[in-house]
Amino acid sequence: MIELKKILEKLEPLSVKGAVDHYIRDIQYDSRKVGEEEAFVAIKGFRTDGHQFIEQAYQNGARVFFVEKPVDIGDATIIQLQDTRLALARIARVFFGYPDRRLKIVGITGTNGKTTTAYLLSSILKEAHWCPGLISTIAYYDGKTFIPAERTTPESLDIYRLLYRMKNSGLKSVVMEVSSHALSLHRVEEIEFNVGVFTNLGRDHLDFHQTMEQYFLAKRQLFEGMTENQKAVLNLDDPYTSRIIDVTEAEVFTYSKNLAESTVGYVSHQVRPDGMVLMLRIPSGNLMLESNLIGEFNIYNIMAAVTTARALGVHDEFIARGVRNLKRIPGRCEYYPSPEGFGVYLDYAHTPDGLRNVLRAVWETHPKNLIVVFGAGGDRDKGKRPEMGRVAEDFADKIILTNDNPRSEDPDMIIEQIVAGVTEKDKVTKISGREEAIRFALNMAKKGDAVLIAGKGHERYQEIQGKRIPFDDHEVVANYFKEKGWPIPSFFNSKEVL
Repeated sequence: MIELKKILEKLEPLSVKGAVDHYIRDIQYDSRKVGEEEAFVAIKGFRTDGHQFIEQAYQNGARVFFVEKPVDIGDATIIQLQDTRLALARIARVFFGYPDRRLKIVGITGTNGKTTTAYLLSSILKEAHWCPGLISTIAYYDGKTFIPAERTTPESLDIYRLLYRMKNSGLKSVVMEVSSHALSLHRVEEIEFNVGVFTNLGRDHLDFHQTMEQYFLAKRQLFEGMTENQKAVLNLDDPYTSRIIDVTEAEVFTYSKNLAESTVGYVSHQVRPDGMVLMLRIPSGNLMLESNLIGEFNIYNIMAAVTTARALGVHDEFIARGVRNLKRIPGRCEYYPSPEGFGVYLDYAHTPDGLRNVLRAVWETHPKNLIVVFGAGGDRDKGKRPEMGRVAEDFADKIILTNDNPRSEDPDMIIEQIVAGVTEKDKVTKISGREEAIRFALNMAKKGDAVLIAGKGHERYQEIQGKRIPFDDHEVVANYFKEKGWPIPSFFNSKEVL
Protein backbone atom coordinates (compact mmCIF):
# COMPACT_ATOMS: atom_id res chain seq x y z
CA MET A 1 0.00 0.00 0.00
CA ILE A 2 1.17 3.52 -0.75
CA GLU A 3 -0.27 6.95 -0.14
CA LEU A 4 -1.67 8.65 -3.22
CA LYS A 5 0.05 11.84 -2.03
CA LYS A 6 3.48 10.24 -2.53
CA ILE A 7 2.65 9.50 -6.15
CA LEU A 8 1.25 12.98 -6.76
CA GLU A 9 4.54 14.50 -5.57
CA LYS A 10 6.23 13.03 -8.68
CA LEU A 11 3.55 14.19 -11.14
CA GLU A 12 2.44 17.51 -12.57
CA PRO A 13 -1.34 17.09 -12.73
CA LEU A 14 -3.49 19.48 -14.73
CA SER A 15 -6.20 19.08 -12.10
CA VAL A 16 -7.09 16.98 -9.05
CA LYS A 17 -10.72 16.35 -8.19
CA GLY A 18 -11.69 14.54 -5.00
CA ALA A 19 -9.91 13.34 -1.86
CA VAL A 20 -6.16 12.67 -1.97
CA ASP A 21 -5.87 10.81 1.36
CA HIS A 22 -6.33 7.43 -0.35
CA TYR A 23 -4.04 4.45 0.11
CA ILE A 24 -3.49 2.50 -3.12
CA ARG A 25 -3.06 -1.29 -3.07
CA ASP A 26 -2.12 -1.68 -6.74
CA ILE A 27 -2.06 0.05 -10.13
CA GLN A 28 -3.78 -1.20 -13.30
CA TYR A 29 -4.24 0.01 -16.88
CA ASP A 30 -6.54 -2.92 -17.76
CA SER A 31 -10.01 -2.35 -16.30
CA ARG A 32 -10.63 -6.11 -16.17
CA LYS A 33 -7.82 -6.54 -13.63
CA VAL A 34 -8.86 -3.74 -11.27
CA GLY A 35 -9.87 -4.56 -7.70
CA GLU A 36 -10.77 -2.77 -4.47
CA GLU A 37 -8.40 0.01 -3.35
CA GLU A 38 -6.60 -0.01 -6.69
CA ALA A 39 -5.95 2.87 -9.09
CA PHE A 40 -6.79 2.83 -12.79
CA VAL A 41 -4.67 4.61 -15.41
CA ALA A 42 -6.62 5.32 -18.61
CA ILE A 43 -4.31 5.11 -21.62
CA LYS A 44 -5.15 5.93 -25.22
CA GLY A 45 -4.07 2.93 -27.26
CA PHE A 46 -3.88 2.39 -31.01
CA ARG A 47 -7.04 0.28 -31.09
CA THR A 48 -8.87 1.13 -27.87
CA ASP A 49 -9.00 4.03 -25.45
CA GLY A 50 -8.82 3.23 -21.74
CA HIS A 51 -11.16 6.11 -21.01
CA GLN A 52 -13.98 3.99 -22.45
CA PHE A 53 -13.52 1.52 -19.59
CA ILE A 54 -13.50 3.90 -16.64
CA GLU A 55 -17.02 2.93 -15.60
CA GLN A 56 -16.07 -0.77 -15.67
CA ALA A 57 -12.99 -0.04 -13.54
CA TYR A 58 -15.19 1.87 -11.08
CA GLN A 59 -17.64 -1.03 -10.86
CA ASN A 60 -14.67 -3.35 -10.18
CA GLY A 61 -13.60 -1.25 -7.20
CA ALA A 62 -11.26 1.49 -8.43
CA ARG A 63 -11.69 4.83 -6.68
CA VAL A 64 -8.61 6.63 -7.99
CA PHE A 65 -8.31 7.43 -11.70
CA PHE A 66 -5.48 8.94 -13.73
CA VAL A 67 -6.91 10.34 -16.97
CA GLU A 68 -6.21 12.67 -19.87
CA LYS A 69 -9.83 13.65 -20.51
CA PRO A 70 -12.10 15.37 -17.95
CA VAL A 71 -14.43 12.82 -16.33
CA ASP A 72 -16.81 12.83 -13.38
CA ILE A 73 -17.44 9.61 -11.47
CA GLY A 74 -19.34 10.00 -8.21
CA ASP A 75 -17.06 9.74 -5.18
CA ALA A 76 -13.90 8.86 -7.16
CA THR A 77 -10.68 10.87 -7.14
CA ILE A 78 -9.76 12.06 -10.65
CA ILE A 79 -6.22 13.15 -11.51
CA GLN A 80 -6.02 14.68 -14.98
CA LEU A 81 -2.61 14.56 -16.69
CA GLN A 82 -1.15 15.70 -19.98
CA ASP A 83 0.07 12.21 -20.95
CA THR A 84 -1.07 9.17 -18.97
CA ARG A 85 1.20 6.76 -20.87
CA LEU A 86 4.25 8.79 -19.82
CA ALA A 87 2.87 9.21 -16.31
CA LEU A 88 2.27 5.45 -15.97
CA ALA A 89 6.01 4.81 -15.79
CA ARG A 90 6.48 7.46 -13.09
CA ILE A 91 3.49 6.21 -11.12
CA ALA A 92 4.73 2.61 -11.29
CA ARG A 93 8.29 3.53 -10.33
CA VAL A 94 7.13 5.31 -7.18
CA PHE A 95 4.56 2.64 -6.30
CA PHE A 96 7.11 -0.19 -6.51
CA GLY A 97 9.76 1.74 -4.58
CA TYR A 98 12.31 2.52 -7.33
CA PRO A 99 13.36 -1.13 -7.86
CA ASP A 100 15.65 -0.19 -10.77
CA ARG A 101 18.00 1.48 -8.29
CA ARG A 102 18.59 -1.87 -6.54
CA LEU A 103 19.57 -3.78 -9.70
CA LYS A 104 22.33 -3.57 -12.31
CA ILE A 105 20.30 -3.14 -15.51
CA VAL A 106 21.52 -3.62 -19.08
CA GLY A 107 19.28 -2.43 -21.92
CA ILE A 108 19.90 -3.86 -25.39
CA THR A 109 18.50 -2.19 -28.50
CA GLY A 110 19.00 -2.68 -32.24
CA THR A 111 17.24 -4.36 -35.15
CA ASN A 112 18.87 -7.79 -35.02
CA GLY A 113 20.71 -9.72 -32.32
CA LYS A 114 18.97 -8.36 -29.23
CA THR A 115 17.67 -11.71 -28.03
CA THR A 116 20.85 -13.67 -28.68
CA THR A 117 22.98 -10.97 -27.06
CA ALA A 118 20.60 -10.92 -24.07
CA TYR A 119 20.84 -14.68 -23.60
CA LEU A 120 24.61 -14.69 -23.98
CA LEU A 121 25.02 -11.89 -21.45
CA SER A 122 22.56 -13.52 -19.07
CA SER A 123 24.56 -16.77 -19.25
CA ILE A 124 27.79 -14.85 -18.53
CA LEU A 125 26.26 -12.99 -15.57
CA LYS A 126 24.89 -16.26 -14.22
CA GLU A 127 28.41 -17.73 -14.25
CA ALA A 128 29.70 -14.59 -12.53
CA HIS A 129 27.08 -15.00 -9.73
CA TRP A 130 25.32 -11.78 -10.68
CA CYS A 131 21.95 -13.60 -10.50
CA PRO A 132 20.40 -12.07 -13.64
CA GLY A 133 16.75 -11.50 -14.42
CA LEU A 134 15.66 -11.44 -18.05
CA ILE A 135 13.19 -9.42 -20.11
CA SER A 136 13.31 -10.65 -23.69
CA THR A 137 11.30 -11.34 -26.81
CA ILE A 138 11.05 -14.99 -25.75
CA ALA A 139 10.35 -14.82 -22.02
CA TYR A 140 10.63 -12.85 -18.79
CA TYR A 141 12.45 -14.37 -15.81
CA ASP A 142 11.73 -12.81 -12.39
CA GLY A 143 13.95 -15.05 -10.26
CA LYS A 144 11.34 -17.74 -9.71
CA THR A 145 9.47 -18.41 -12.93
CA PHE A 146 9.75 -18.00 -16.69
CA ILE A 147 6.82 -16.12 -18.18
CA PRO A 148 6.21 -16.37 -21.96
CA ALA A 149 6.66 -12.90 -23.43
CA GLU A 150 3.70 -11.14 -25.04
CA ARG A 151 5.95 -8.46 -26.49
CA THR A 152 9.68 -7.73 -26.56
CA THR A 153 9.48 -4.97 -23.96
CA PRO A 154 6.39 -4.91 -21.70
CA GLU A 155 4.37 -1.86 -20.71
CA SER A 156 6.10 0.31 -18.10
CA LEU A 157 3.85 -0.84 -15.24
CA ASP A 158 4.62 -4.46 -16.06
CA ILE A 159 8.36 -3.74 -16.25
CA TYR A 160 8.44 -2.12 -12.81
CA ARG A 161 6.33 -4.96 -11.41
CA LEU A 162 8.89 -7.42 -12.83
CA LEU A 163 11.81 -5.41 -11.43
CA TYR A 164 10.12 -5.36 -8.02
CA ARG A 165 9.72 -9.15 -8.09
CA MET A 166 13.32 -9.58 -9.27
CA LYS A 167 14.60 -7.47 -6.39
CA ASN A 168 12.50 -9.39 -3.88
CA SER A 169 13.73 -12.72 -5.34
CA GLY A 170 17.31 -11.74 -4.58
CA LEU A 171 18.41 -11.07 -8.15
CA LYS A 172 21.27 -8.64 -8.60
CA SER A 173 21.11 -7.76 -12.30
CA VAL A 174 18.71 -7.58 -15.24
CA VAL A 175 19.25 -8.03 -18.96
CA MET A 176 16.49 -6.33 -20.92
CA GLU A 177 15.73 -6.08 -24.62
CA VAL A 178 14.55 -2.55 -25.40
CA SER A 179 12.49 -2.22 -28.57
CA SER A 180 11.99 0.94 -30.62
CA HIS A 181 8.29 0.79 -29.74
CA ALA A 182 9.17 0.73 -26.05
CA LEU A 183 11.37 3.80 -26.40
CA SER A 184 8.79 5.70 -28.46
CA LEU A 185 5.94 4.80 -26.09
CA HIS A 186 7.77 5.57 -22.80
CA ARG A 187 7.79 1.97 -21.57
CA VAL A 188 11.32 2.29 -20.16
CA GLU A 189 10.85 5.84 -18.91
CA GLU A 190 13.16 6.77 -16.00
CA ILE A 191 14.76 3.33 -15.69
CA GLU A 192 18.35 3.83 -14.55
CA PHE A 193 20.25 1.65 -17.02
CA ASN A 194 23.82 0.89 -16.01
CA VAL A 195 24.65 -0.08 -19.59
CA GLY A 196 22.96 0.55 -22.93
CA VAL A 197 23.88 -1.70 -25.87
CA PHE A 198 23.38 -0.97 -29.58
CA THR A 199 23.69 -3.98 -31.91
CA ASN A 200 22.87 -2.61 -35.38
CA LEU A 201 20.18 -0.92 -37.45
CA GLY A 202 18.38 -2.46 -40.41
CA ARG A 203 14.96 -2.18 -41.99
CA ASP A 204 12.10 -3.07 -39.65
CA HIS A 205 8.95 -1.58 -38.10
CA LEU A 206 8.57 1.11 -40.78
CA ASP A 207 4.82 0.57 -40.55
CA PHE A 208 5.15 2.27 -37.14
CA HIS A 209 8.11 4.64 -37.56
CA GLN A 210 7.51 5.47 -41.26
CA THR A 211 11.17 6.26 -42.05
CA MET A 212 14.57 4.78 -41.20
CA GLU A 213 15.54 8.13 -39.68
CA GLN A 214 12.61 8.08 -37.25
CA TYR A 215 13.35 4.43 -36.47
CA PHE A 216 16.97 5.28 -35.64
CA LEU A 217 16.02 8.30 -33.53
CA ALA A 218 13.74 6.06 -31.48
CA LYS A 219 16.60 3.62 -30.85
CA ARG A 220 18.98 6.45 -29.97
CA GLN A 221 16.76 7.60 -27.12
CA LEU A 222 18.25 4.84 -24.96
CA PHE A 223 21.59 6.68 -24.97
CA GLU A 224 20.41 10.28 -24.84
CA GLY A 225 20.57 11.69 -21.35
CA MET A 226 23.05 9.06 -20.16
CA THR A 227 25.74 10.45 -17.87
CA GLU A 228 29.42 9.66 -17.42
CA ASN A 229 28.40 7.19 -14.69
CA GLN A 230 26.63 5.03 -17.26
CA LYS A 231 28.12 2.96 -20.07
CA ALA A 232 27.31 2.61 -23.77
CA VAL A 233 28.36 -0.52 -25.67
CA LEU A 234 28.26 0.15 -29.41
CA ASN A 235 28.85 -1.74 -32.65
CA LEU A 236 31.61 0.29 -34.29
CA ASP A 237 30.98 -1.36 -37.68
CA ASP A 238 27.44 0.03 -37.90
CA PRO A 239 27.30 3.47 -39.59
CA TYR A 240 24.70 4.75 -37.13
CA THR A 241 27.02 4.31 -34.14
CA SER A 242 28.85 7.61 -34.71
CA ARG A 243 25.55 9.45 -34.32
CA ILE A 244 25.00 7.79 -30.96
CA ILE A 245 28.48 8.72 -29.75
CA ASP A 246 27.71 12.34 -30.70
CA VAL A 247 24.78 12.62 -28.27
CA THR A 248 25.72 10.52 -25.25
CA GLU A 249 27.85 11.40 -22.25
CA ALA A 250 28.12 7.76 -21.23
CA GLU A 251 31.49 6.02 -21.09
CA VAL A 252 31.76 4.35 -24.51
CA PHE A 253 32.91 0.77 -25.12
CA THR A 254 32.98 -0.51 -28.70
CA TYR A 255 33.30 -3.77 -30.58
CA SER A 256 34.24 -4.34 -34.22
CA LYS A 257 35.16 -7.06 -36.66
CA ASN A 258 37.11 -4.63 -38.81
CA LEU A 259 38.47 -1.68 -36.82
CA ALA A 260 41.54 -1.86 -34.59
CA GLU A 261 40.46 1.04 -32.37
CA SER A 262 37.54 -0.92 -30.89
CA THR A 263 37.56 -2.02 -27.24
CA VAL A 264 36.89 -5.61 -28.31
CA GLY A 265 37.89 -6.91 -31.74
CA TYR A 266 37.81 -9.99 -33.91
CA VAL A 267 40.88 -12.17 -34.50
CA SER A 268 39.67 -15.43 -36.07
CA HIS A 269 37.07 -18.17 -35.95
CA GLN A 270 36.47 -21.73 -37.08
CA VAL A 271 32.98 -22.89 -38.10
CA ARG A 272 31.40 -26.25 -37.27
CA PRO A 273 27.84 -27.34 -38.16
CA ASP A 274 26.98 -27.17 -34.45
CA GLY A 275 29.00 -24.13 -33.40
CA MET A 276 32.30 -22.30 -33.63
CA VAL A 277 35.61 -21.56 -31.93
CA LEU A 278 36.24 -17.82 -31.78
CA MET A 279 39.27 -15.73 -30.87
CA LEU A 280 38.64 -12.15 -29.76
CA ARG A 281 41.01 -9.31 -28.94
CA ILE A 282 40.24 -7.76 -25.56
CA PRO A 283 42.19 -5.08 -23.63
CA SER A 284 44.10 -7.73 -21.63
CA GLY A 285 45.10 -9.81 -24.69
CA ASN A 286 43.32 -12.52 -26.71
CA LEU A 287 40.35 -14.49 -25.45
CA MET A 288 39.38 -17.86 -26.94
CA LEU A 289 35.71 -18.79 -26.82
CA GLU A 290 33.73 -21.90 -27.73
CA SER A 291 30.10 -21.44 -28.71
CA ASN A 292 27.17 -23.50 -29.93
CA LEU A 293 26.19 -20.57 -32.16
CA ILE A 294 27.13 -20.27 -35.83
CA GLY A 295 27.44 -17.43 -38.33
CA GLU A 296 29.14 -14.08 -38.69
CA PHE A 297 26.15 -12.31 -37.16
CA ASN A 298 26.62 -14.36 -34.00
CA ILE A 299 30.26 -13.29 -33.88
CA TYR A 300 28.84 -9.78 -33.50
CA ASN A 301 26.35 -10.94 -30.85
CA ILE A 302 29.14 -12.65 -28.90
CA MET A 303 31.30 -9.53 -29.18
CA ALA A 304 28.41 -7.40 -27.92
CA ALA A 305 27.93 -9.65 -24.88
CA VAL A 306 31.66 -9.87 -24.18
CA THR A 307 32.12 -6.09 -24.46
CA THR A 308 29.18 -5.51 -22.12
CA ALA A 309 30.55 -8.00 -19.60
CA ARG A 310 33.94 -6.27 -19.75
CA ALA A 311 32.25 -2.89 -19.24
CA LEU A 312 30.59 -4.32 -16.13
CA GLY A 313 33.92 -5.65 -14.85
CA VAL A 314 33.18 -9.37 -15.25
CA HIS A 315 36.26 -11.62 -15.18
CA ASP A 316 37.38 -13.28 -18.45
CA GLU A 317 36.95 -16.79 -16.99
CA PHE A 318 33.24 -16.18 -16.34
CA ILE A 319 32.85 -14.69 -19.82
CA ALA A 320 34.32 -17.79 -21.49
CA ARG A 321 32.22 -20.16 -19.36
CA GLY A 322 29.05 -18.19 -19.98
CA VAL A 323 29.49 -18.24 -23.76
CA ARG A 324 30.39 -21.95 -23.77
CA ASN A 325 27.54 -23.03 -21.49
CA LEU A 326 24.73 -21.38 -23.44
CA LYS A 327 23.45 -24.46 -25.23
CA ARG A 328 20.32 -23.15 -26.91
CA ILE A 329 18.29 -20.03 -27.59
CA PRO A 330 14.75 -21.01 -28.61
CA GLY A 331 14.13 -20.10 -32.23
CA ARG A 332 17.56 -18.58 -32.82
CA CYS A 333 19.43 -20.69 -35.40
CA GLU A 334 18.64 -23.91 -33.56
CA TYR A 335 20.33 -26.88 -35.22
CA TYR A 336 18.92 -30.40 -35.42
CA PRO A 337 20.80 -33.08 -37.41
CA SER A 338 18.71 -35.78 -39.06
CA PRO A 339 19.75 -39.45 -39.22
CA GLU A 340 19.65 -39.18 -43.01
CA GLY A 341 22.49 -36.68 -42.97
CA PHE A 342 20.77 -33.35 -43.58
CA GLY A 343 20.55 -30.55 -41.04
CA VAL A 344 17.46 -28.64 -39.93
CA TYR A 345 17.78 -25.07 -38.65
CA LEU A 346 14.98 -23.03 -37.03
CA ASP A 347 15.28 -19.26 -36.76
CA TYR A 348 13.17 -16.18 -35.99
CA ALA A 349 14.62 -14.11 -38.89
CA HIS A 350 11.80 -11.96 -40.29
CA THR A 351 13.65 -8.96 -41.75
CA PRO A 352 15.90 -8.74 -44.83
CA ASP A 353 19.03 -8.34 -42.68
CA GLY A 354 17.98 -11.08 -40.29
CA LEU A 355 17.26 -13.50 -43.12
CA ARG A 356 20.55 -12.63 -44.84
CA ASN A 357 22.47 -13.23 -41.62
CA VAL A 358 21.04 -16.66 -40.88
CA LEU A 359 21.18 -17.78 -44.53
CA ARG A 360 24.84 -16.82 -44.69
CA ALA A 361 25.48 -18.65 -41.41
CA VAL A 362 23.95 -21.88 -42.71
CA TRP A 363 25.63 -21.41 -46.12
CA GLU A 364 29.02 -21.17 -44.35
CA THR A 365 28.54 -24.78 -43.13
CA HIS A 366 28.86 -25.76 -46.83
CA PRO A 367 25.65 -27.75 -47.43
CA LYS A 368 25.20 -29.45 -50.81
CA ASN A 369 21.86 -27.67 -51.17
CA LEU A 370 20.39 -24.95 -49.00
CA ILE A 371 16.58 -25.07 -48.79
CA VAL A 372 14.78 -22.17 -47.09
CA VAL A 373 11.16 -21.96 -45.92
CA PHE A 374 9.81 -18.52 -44.96
CA GLY A 375 7.09 -15.91 -45.42
CA ALA A 376 6.38 -12.36 -44.25
CA GLY A 377 4.02 -10.89 -41.68
CA GLY A 378 0.80 -9.21 -42.75
CA ASP A 379 -0.25 -5.67 -41.76
CA ARG A 380 3.42 -4.69 -41.49
CA ASP A 381 6.05 -3.04 -43.69
CA LYS A 382 5.34 -4.29 -47.22
CA GLY A 383 8.52 -2.83 -48.67
CA LYS A 384 10.70 -5.49 -47.04
CA ARG A 385 8.91 -8.39 -48.75
CA PRO A 386 10.64 -8.25 -52.19
CA GLU A 387 13.92 -7.52 -50.38
CA MET A 388 13.54 -10.79 -48.49
CA GLY A 389 12.96 -12.56 -51.79
CA ARG A 390 16.19 -11.13 -53.19
CA VAL A 391 18.12 -12.15 -50.08
CA ALA A 392 16.80 -15.72 -50.27
CA GLU A 393 17.78 -15.96 -53.93
CA ASP A 394 21.35 -14.90 -53.13
CA PHE A 395 21.98 -17.88 -50.83
CA ALA A 396 19.34 -20.59 -51.26
CA ASP A 397 19.13 -23.30 -53.89
CA LYS A 398 15.43 -23.84 -53.23
CA ILE A 399 12.96 -21.30 -51.84
CA ILE A 400 9.67 -22.48 -50.30
CA LEU A 401 7.39 -19.49 -49.69
CA THR A 402 4.60 -19.85 -47.16
CA ASN A 403 2.57 -18.13 -44.44
CA ASP A 404 4.16 -16.32 -41.51
CA ASN A 405 1.55 -14.30 -39.60
CA PRO A 406 -0.71 -13.08 -42.45
CA ARG A 407 -2.99 -11.29 -39.98
CA SER A 408 -5.75 -9.54 -41.98
CA GLU A 409 -4.00 -9.76 -45.36
CA ASP A 410 -4.43 -12.32 -48.13
CA PRO A 411 -1.60 -14.86 -47.59
CA ASP A 412 -1.23 -15.54 -51.31
CA MET A 413 -0.81 -11.82 -52.01
CA ILE A 414 2.00 -11.60 -49.44
CA ILE A 415 3.75 -14.52 -51.13
CA GLU A 416 3.46 -12.85 -54.54
CA GLN A 417 5.04 -9.69 -53.14
CA ILE A 418 8.02 -11.76 -51.93
CA VAL A 419 8.26 -13.51 -55.31
CA ALA A 420 8.50 -10.09 -56.98
CA GLY A 421 12.02 -9.77 -55.58
CA VAL A 422 13.21 -13.10 -57.00
CA THR A 423 14.72 -13.19 -60.50
CA GLU A 424 15.12 -16.98 -60.83
CA LYS A 425 11.47 -17.93 -60.40
CA ASP A 426 12.23 -21.63 -60.94
CA LYS A 427 13.88 -21.67 -57.50
CA VAL A 428 10.51 -20.87 -55.91
CA THR A 429 7.75 -23.18 -54.71
CA LYS A 430 4.64 -21.52 -53.23
CA ILE A 431 2.79 -23.43 -50.48
CA SER A 432 0.67 -21.16 -48.27
CA GLY A 433 0.00 -23.79 -45.58
CA ARG A 434 3.04 -23.56 -43.32
CA GLU A 435 3.02 -27.16 -42.06
CA GLU A 436 2.71 -28.47 -45.62
CA ALA A 437 5.55 -26.19 -46.72
CA ILE A 438 7.87 -27.41 -43.94
CA ARG A 439 7.10 -31.04 -44.72
CA PHE A 440 7.70 -30.41 -48.43
CA ALA A 441 11.15 -28.99 -47.64
CA LEU A 442 12.04 -31.88 -45.30
CA ASN A 443 10.97 -34.44 -47.90
CA MET A 444 13.09 -32.67 -50.49
CA ALA A 445 16.26 -32.69 -48.35
CA LYS A 446 19.00 -35.25 -49.07
CA LYS A 447 22.26 -36.20 -47.34
CA GLY A 448 24.50 -33.15 -47.00
CA ASP A 449 21.66 -30.62 -47.47
CA ALA A 450 20.45 -27.99 -45.01
CA VAL A 451 16.86 -26.88 -44.41
CA LEU A 452 16.32 -23.45 -42.85
CA ILE A 453 12.84 -22.74 -41.46
CA ALA A 454 12.70 -18.99 -40.81
CA GLY A 455 10.29 -16.38 -39.52
CA LYS A 456 8.56 -17.91 -36.50
CA GLY A 457 11.37 -19.14 -34.27
CA HIS A 458 10.13 -19.40 -30.68
CA GLU A 459 6.55 -18.35 -31.50
CA ARG A 460 3.84 -20.95 -30.84
CA TYR A 461 1.02 -19.43 -32.88
CA GLN A 462 -0.02 -17.92 -36.19
CA GLU A 463 -2.07 -14.73 -36.43
CA ILE A 464 -4.77 -15.19 -39.06
CA GLN A 465 -7.79 -12.90 -39.46
CA GLY A 466 -7.69 -11.58 -35.90
CA LYS A 467 -7.15 -14.97 -34.26
CA ARG A 468 -4.06 -16.57 -32.75
CA ILE A 469 -4.03 -20.18 -33.91
CA PRO A 470 -1.67 -22.58 -32.10
CA PHE A 471 1.28 -23.42 -34.35
CA ASP A 472 4.89 -24.31 -33.62
CA ASP A 473 7.59 -25.00 -36.21
CA HIS A 474 9.31 -27.21 -33.63
CA GLU A 475 6.26 -29.46 -33.35
CA VAL A 476 6.02 -29.86 -37.12
CA VAL A 477 9.66 -30.97 -37.31
CA ALA A 478 9.32 -33.18 -34.23
CA ASN A 479 6.26 -34.91 -35.65
CA TYR A 480 8.09 -35.47 -38.93
CA PHE A 481 11.01 -37.05 -37.04
CA LYS A 482 8.57 -39.27 -35.10
CA GLU A 483 6.87 -40.47 -38.27
CA LYS A 484 10.26 -41.40 -39.70
CA GLY A 485 11.13 -43.27 -36.51
CA TRP A 486 14.07 -40.93 -35.85
CA PRO A 487 15.20 -39.92 -32.34
CA ILE A 488 13.96 -36.50 -31.29
CA PRO A 489 16.28 -34.06 -29.49
CA SER A 490 15.14 -33.86 -25.86
CA PHE A 491 14.46 -30.12 -25.98
CA PHE A 492 12.45 -30.08 -29.26
CA ASN A 493 9.24 -29.28 -27.42
CA SER A 494 10.79 -28.10 -24.19
CA LYS A 495 9.32 -25.05 -22.50
CA GLU A 496 12.72 -24.19 -21.08
CA VAL A 497 14.09 -20.86 -22.26
CA LEU A 498 17.49 -20.62 -20.63
